[in-house]
Amino acid sequence: MRNVLKMILAAVAMLVLARAAPAQAQKPEISEIDAWLVRDPQMSAQFAVADQLGYFKEQGVKVNIRWYISGTDLPSMWGAGNIHLGTATGATIITISASGQPIYAVAPQSDIAGNQQVILGKKGQELMRSPKDLEKLKIGMPKGASMTLAIDHMAKDSGIDFSKMQFVNLSPPDSVTALAKGDIDAMAGWAPWVFTAIKNGGKVYFTGNKSYIPGKEGQVDWLMLHANVVTSGKMLKEHPNTLKAVLRALAKATTAINTNRDATVKIVSREMKIEEGLTKDIMALNAYSMELTPNVYKGVGEFVDFLFGLQRIPHRIAAEDVFYTKLLKEVDPKLVKWEAKTEIK
Repeated sequence: MRNVLKMILAAVAMLVLARAAPAQAQKPEISEIDAWLVRDPQMSAQFAVADQLGYFKEQGVKVNIRWYISGTDLPSMWGAGNIHLGTATGATIITISASGQPIYAVAPQSDIAGNQQVILGKKGQELMRSPKDLEKLKIGMPKGASMTLAIDHMAKDSGIDFSKMQFVNLSPPDSVTALAKGDIDAMAGWAPWVFTAIKNGGKVYFTGNKSYIPGKEGQVDWLMLHANVVTSGKMLKEHPNTLKAVLRALAKATTAINTNRDATVKIVSREMKIEEGLTKDIMALNAYSMELTPNVYKGVGEFVDFLFGLQRIPHRIAAEDVFYTKLLKEVDPKLVKWEAKTEIK
């Protein structure tokens, strides 16, 4: 009888340990991490919501948000080796990876093609009679911006020679100022800056997914662009559970954005320092989802050939190599509709 009791107690103890093991395995390896984020609703809305609603804290991790202005600044910042968590689009990820620096997209956050826009200034509106006239305009845009690919696709569809187009390397805020002064004829950028340009008299010519070109109005697929959660190889190797904790919090924030838009608009507006009505308009153009589909992969892949053709990267890389889908699958298998077989470097 005593031996039977011992066996029962031993079995119970093993069961308790078995149930506790997964919970222990999920415990974040570190309790605090910096996240380098572009301060706009396209790239970082979920981070702002998760932070302000305490979702990161629920997962046992403190995320210190470090804001900066433009995603095109990330490649130079990443090179220092001090950034291990952030957000980025395909163009930025490919640029960093092709330079030999390990970077991995672990989850998408939003489809932001609708917020990537070409805006005609007053002078540009006067000069434009057909898409071909774009070759005559000075277009302000940060070098390496994702919108470059949309312009290339629009050019091919409209019989424009992309090589004849005149680009001026300007940040979005500087483009807004230059457009208002007439120093440039058009700008390519993203919200909230393009909204400011429109307020100053500019006119939308096309976006990543919609054409306003007279006679060619309607939906287009000139840009497949997603904001992705990115991390370093070092972070993946050493702190995978911390990353999974972050992803769980972001998934909860994504649900909050899609089910309680008014409340989350207030949070994003405050954190991004953008007027509430404008924030609502910007967020309406984004599709917030962490579902990793083949289109997310395809969109990144398109940037490889395009950036190589422009000699913005030294060599082609495999788009699959910048994705690491295992963590997202462990967080929620239903979100992973396409899987990468990437090995961490």
